[in-house]
Amino acid sequence: MRTVLILLDVDGVLNPRVDGQRLLLDAPRQDLVRRLAELGSIVWATTWSPTHTFHLTRDLGLAADTEGIAFPRNLHADPSAPAPTAKLHWVARWLARQEPQPDAVIWIDDILRQDAVSWAAAEARPTLLVQPDMNIGLTAAHIDDVQRFIARLVPTDTPTNPRSES
Repeated sequence: MRTVLILLDVDGVLNPRVDGQRLLLDAPRQDLVRRLAELGSIVWATTWSPTHTFHLTRDLGLAADTEGIAFPRNLHADPSAPAPTAKLHWVARWLARQEPQPDAVIWIDDILRQDAVSWAAAEARPTLLVQPDMNIGLTAAHIDDVQRFIARLVPTDTPTNPRSES
């Protein structure tokens, strides 16, 4: 079975409202995240705390084992600065440690710079970057892009059952 990881940012992508330890999404945005979860395994790629993403995972009905990438507390990404993608080092490091390695990666973040584009192009596995406008966030068109990307992936070989060969 093909493993597709969907690295999902929160601010600028899901644009939640905050209520204590909860990140609240409007119903259409909830539906978009659930559609993504049907296409691959969501991995939180956000600087929000694990407590926030834990509640968000539960509130959306995502798999209990939904992971998150740990970013340093002082990670700062200024959307207007042309600086490198602040999360790139940590994303690449987290992906390198995955066992087994995913067959494809989709990274959805509102702040992806040229260094992230170059990294994605150099990846051996198919890698898609999706960069929503931070003022609009994730849209159905982005989900359509993800679906097309996944549809173009080469199917993984399924092992042949030796007993079925005569």
